[in-house]
Amino acid sequence: MQEAILGKLTSPTATASGAALNKTLSGALKGSGDVFVQAGKKYGIDPALLAAIAVHETGNGSSKAVKNRNNVGGMMGKNGLMNFNSLQDGIDKMASNLKRNYIDKGLTTIPQIQRKYAPVGAGNDPTNLNSNWVGGVSKYYSMFKR
Repeated sequence: MQEAILGKLTSPTATASGAALNKTLSGALKGSGDVFVQAGKKYGIDPALLAAIAVHETGNGSSKAVKNRNNVGGMMGKNGLMNFNSLQDGIDKMASNLKRNYIDKGLTTIPQIQRKYAPVGAGNDPTNLNSNWVGGVSKYYSMFKR
């Protein structure tokens, strides 16, 4: 049921404007709604999804990853959390990663994305936070696309 409801994540038409996203974005994400919209248009991904993942991954802009590394998606590299030069760069890289490694491979619903992006039982998730990923991202996505 949830996958059917959340199936339209790759829409050429944004379901949320930058101004609408800015009503919820806070902390290091505050005022970045238009950046999510631009990245969504560039990669053909609903900006509400991009913002929902970023809000969930960063505690709505409060995590050290976003504050110190401009990492909005919990993106990992060989040496742990990746660093980005700017918040805009971090948002763009998260969107690019979602496009290439998820959307283009047929993973187009929040539950499908979660199974690869934040799998339950992952070695880098010792406190099992990934079990909350679908619910958290879905909650924000539903809120943003209104």
